[in-house]
Amino acid sequence: MTNAVSRLLDRFTLPVNRFSLQRLLEPLATRQPVVYRALVTLVALAGYLLLLLFPLIALVLLRELPQQVRAAGLWQEWLAIGINLLIALLAIVLSIPLFRNRFTRPRGLAINRQNAPKLTQLVEQLRRDFKYPVLDQVILREGFGIEVNRTPRVGLPLLYHNTLVIGLDTLLTLPPGHFKSLLARRIGQLAGIHNLHIGWLASLRQTWRQYQQAFKQQTSPLALPLQCVFALYAPFYAGVAFYAARQNELEADRYALDIANDEELASLFSQLIVTETFLSTRFWPKVTQLARRGGTPEHLPYASITRVLRRGLTREDIQAWIKEAFEIPSDTRDSTPLLAQRLENIGHHKPASPRPLKETAADHFMDPDVMQKIIDKFDQQWLAKLE
Repeated sequence: MTNAVSRLLDRFTLPVNRFSLQRLLEPLATRQPVVYRALVTLVALAGYLLLLLFPLIALVLLRELPQQVRAAGLWQEWLAIGINLLIALLAIVLSIPLFRNRFTRPRGLAINRQNAPKLTQLVEQLRRDFKYPVLDQVILREGFGIEVNRTPRVGLPLLYHNTLVIGLDTLLTLPPGHFKSLLARRIGQLAGIHNLHIGWLASLRQTWRQYQQAFKQQTSPLALPLQCVFALYAPFYAGVAFYAARQNELEADRYALDIANDEELASLFSQLIVTETFLSTRFWPKVTQLARRGGTPEHLPYASITRVLRRGLTREDIQAWIKEAFEIPSDTRDSTPLLAQRLENIGHHKPASPRPLKETAADHFMDPDVMQKIIDKFDQQWLAKLE
């Protein structure tokens, strides 16, 4: 029964509505940011109310019960007490799924002082620079980018397990300085020194999505009410808080300015655009196509990604991709700010050139033997997924 409801909700929770909502809120977020943040805050607090709805109903009804029993005399009053008691018990039962949620933490290769002392030292240095935000684990996994995943520890979103997720592609394709700036963005963002309020609003997009998935995974019919509520609320909040998330990304760029100059950061923006575009449109489609066509490829992806990037990028591609990104007038698909917005945020008006990839972050922060073992392991995992 719950699976059928889940499929029905998946079908009718329309992503188009979220994008329409984002376009509708764009003028408000741009022209009246204080009013917009107040609106997002109200919608965010509604999420906590939805989680606590059944426990609060039970608490209110049971709190009044002793006084109602002492004052009861007529049978109608006893009937009302019985109905209230039944409602309270039902609310308690419907609260059970909230505390049975199991949240999935991101998986990957754990990074620590044993296998990556220099990288671990860099993370600790940045934590020290940003007043020691709580970071429970650092992992390496496939993909490009660096993210912080905040996983609720208990039923209510009060305590979190914070995981720093580093994409292996990032280590293998970015210069050390740019990699350090990306790390600083995320660790500074987690600390929230500059703007804790906007960081909280942005992080709830991930939190409510995790609750949506956790309720969806429960098979008990008791989870259906909260499952239905969060199947609608989580995408709605993601749309409402879209520009809060984008503002949070601009704040993250300011954190990077604490450890890098504006010229280096402007170069990083261009580097990210060029590298991500090359990997997503050229490198990964090509290696996947070759592997599926002819079995095990001669050059596995992670073993060859740095070399292919160095040889495959042309000046024409670099200029075209940066120009295209700089001239995009609006984009509501991704909360990452537009290139023009990011440049203006740090006082620049023209894109900078990306740096030549002479040394990668992997070369600088990882032991060569350890890095080779990691590359071999990820290549084998990639091959296994194709089978």
